[in-house]
Amino acid sequence: MKRKLLLILIPVILISGIAIAGFSFYFTQSDLVYSEVYIEAGSKDCSVQEFLKHDASDVDFAKATSFDLNTPGDYQVTINWKMPIFGKQTYHSTLHVQDTTAPAVTLATDSLEMYTTAQAPSAADLVDSVIDATNCTIDFKDTYDFSKEGKFDVVILVTDAGGNTTESTIPCTVVDDVTPPEISGVEPLTVAQGDSISYKKNVTVTDDKDDNPTLEVDTSLVNPDKRGVYKVTYTATDAAGNTSEKTTTIKIVSAKIAEATEETVNAKADEILSGIITDNMTQLQKAKAVFDWVVKNITYSESAGIDDLLSAAYKGMFYRVGDCTVKQKTAEVMLNRLGIKNMEIEKIRDTRGHYWLLIDVGEGWYHYDPNLQLDGTLIFYWHDADLWEYSNAHKNTHNYDPSKYPHIQ
Repeated sequence: MKRKLLLILIPVILISGIAIAGFSFYFTQSDLVYSEVYIEAGSKDCSVQEFLKHDASDVDFAKATSFDLNTPGDYQVTINWKMPIFGKQTYHSTLHVQDTTAPAVTLATDSLEMYTTAQAPSAADLVDSVIDATNCTIDFKDTYDFSKEGKFDVVILVTDAGGNTTESTIPCTVVDDVTPPEISGVEPLTVAQGDSISYKKNVTVTDDKDDNPTLEVDTSLVNPDKRGVYKVTYTATDAAGNTSEKTTTIKIVSAKIAEATEETVNAKADEILSGIITDNMTQLQKAKAVFDWVVKNITYSESAGIDDLLSAAYKGMFYRVGDCTVKQKTAEVMLNRLGIKNMEIEKIRDTRGHYWLLIDVGEGWYHYDPNLQLDGTLIFYWHDADLWEYSNAHKNTHNYDPSKYPHIQ
């Protein structure tokens, strides 16, 4: 009986072993797993399912499996597959991380214009951005000489880790410029202690090739609160790096003008008038000449004003700085010397005051304000209606009490 049972079990065991061995051989060799998988560098994910020819569960990468989707290369992958009946099976595959996409390149400029004296740019200087899954190199295709005048195309090569290259072209113009800019209008300055200083007034810079050369003023030696004579240096620079320099002096004088006597003020007024008035001028033309001189020659200063006529006119004519009072009283003295009828008119004070004049050259009273308005307007020989319209449109700049003055045209 035992022998019969044994004879029965032996074939069963043999058949089962053969079946298991057969299935094991089948699962190893039947290509359930791809031997190679290709994926583009920069992909966000690569799951174990990409290696299987059929969907399955209980499949994962072996712990020792490692790959970098941002670095092109060949990676060995081990896959563990837990199968019913047969248990865990192990398979091997190769992951090819490949880079077949060229970099996306945005240039920093459509064209390049520079001077022979400028520092030569690097290829990277001309690239604004690069989009690629891998690190890229940026180089010039050829060697370019940016120190010689001429026109040529600059070709930039952006190459990624996979060897893909994007080629970009920028037209380049190199200009030779060795002529420095010219500085004009630099004159000695005289300013009262504490007054604001307009160093660049009437100073201009021109250049043969640069439309906007820069102008720097070195005032490091100036003490505006201490009387004395100080050096001021003007330096102009064009886009090619050429520079020119001029120096002048600024005289800081006492704010108290003791020399403002009637004699000195009238003498100075006559001196100025002799240069701007001719005998054939009408009274209106003479009034305009005085107006223009005050506007162009007296720098506006917000510092404390001088109220008396002689001191204000002295400051305006000798030092050529001052507020609206200084300008108004300087014009008043000159008009008086010319025999032109005038009177002071005052704004109704709000947050700030303002003074100007009325003149009469035989045609009635008109407004005469020898101050350049903030918007560049010049108020010369204006009708009353025009002044009111302007004042109302500019926050009551010339609001006054008509009852205090004669009829104004």
